[in-house]
Amino acid sequence: MKQVLFVVLLLSLGSCARNISSGSGNGGALSSYAEDLSAVRPVPEIELPATEEEGADLEENELEEAAYLSEGLTNENERIDKAIGEIAAYNATQTDAPGFRIQVFSGNSRGEFESAKGYLLQHFPELEIYESYSQPTYRIKVGDFLRRMDAEQYYSSLRSRFSSSKIMMETVNLQNGLNIN
Repeated sequence: MKQVLFVVLLLSLGSCARNISSGSGNGGALSSYAEDLSAVRPVPEIELPATEEEGADLEENELEEAAYLSEGLTNENERIDKAIGEIAAYNATQTDAPGFRIQVFSGNSRGEFESAKGYLLQHFPELEIYESYSQPTYRIKVGDFLRRMDAEQYYSSLRSRFSSSKIMMETVNLQNGLNIN
């Protein structure tokens, strides 16, 4: 019995995986690999005007780009400031944006429509009210919310009074959306 146990022990020790050292075998050859690729990298060809007369033919953007590339990175901050200014000017012209409104009423009764509108004017004067009538249905939507989270805050307080209210995605007035707290 002891002999059988001894043989099993020897076989199990002999079948264990051996450790492989990370010496300077193939792993060392791969980690020391280096190649210079600068000879095959493309080099941009920029032709700068030799005189002012030749420069008159170039457009303003081409002149600006040529000046930037000839000076290096010295005007990088100025170019970034100019790009930010252009983005700000574009954003100032935008009036609409994707957002959310809460539909609080949808029904056929004009009396209920007027009642709902009166309640909203009295209790939520900060919200813009959007009325629509598509025969025979009256609808009231409120708010210009840019984030769904803002719409959900108002939705929770409107839900108690208007059980059929729901949040809808729509194009909203950007200026009104920025003024809602």
